[in-house]
Amino acid sequence: MNFKEVYEGEHVTRKFNNRKIPEKTIAEIIKKAQQSPSLLNSQPWRAYVLMGDALEQFKQASANNVDQGIKPHEDFASMLSLDWDTFPSSNMATMGASQSFFFRNKLNLFAEANKTMFNAPAIVFLTVPKKSPAWSVFDLGIFAQSIMLLAVNRGLGIMPAHSMVSYPDLVRKYARIPEDESVGMAIALGYIDKNAEVNDPVYIPKRVPFDKIYKVTK
Repeated sequence: MNFKEVYEGEHVTRKFNNRKIPEKTIAEIIKKAQQSPSLLNSQPWRAYVLMGDALEQFKQASANNVDQGIKPHEDFASMLSLDWDTFPSSNMATMGASQSFFFRNKLNLFAEANKTMFNAPAIVFLTVPKKSPAWSVFDLGIFAQSIMLLAVNRGLGIMPAHSMVSYPDLVRKYARIPEDESVGMAIALGYIDKNAEVNDPVYIPKRVPFDKIYKVTK
């Protein structure tokens, strides 16, 4: 694929089909993503992949937590408890309204897909050392975007989802992540289920007007 196709083709997948991904493919993607820049070449990221039986056990354990009403306790600050600035808050409000309209009667389908972790055959968990400056989170974001674009280039669907790191204790248990690393985010990988209603159509939220984010001083 050329760069324009990859960049414009990046969007989340709400349900994957049952086709498995060769572990070699994921390893090649992660290895290429290592070329991502980082502060002072610190390369603070690590990637832990869950597949097969280990992934199924993790999914079940996470679903059990949800059913029992156990509150999320992310390593990073809880997304919904953050004190957002007015600008992103207004953007999120618009997103929430448009998403509800878009999904209409598909909200239950999305909730179901989210609980099953989108039927993903592989999930990549990304971490940084707990003893890290804030810049490491910026570096982790660059690394994550590299992984997603490389995955799209290989014909894979992607889903970076906050819900998959809601219970970092379970992530550590099943992905064997040391206690001195913060579980930052997760990216589900797989092949898009083109017959799934929840995937139809592709939903791409509107962008903020360009003049709201772009300023030039000469």
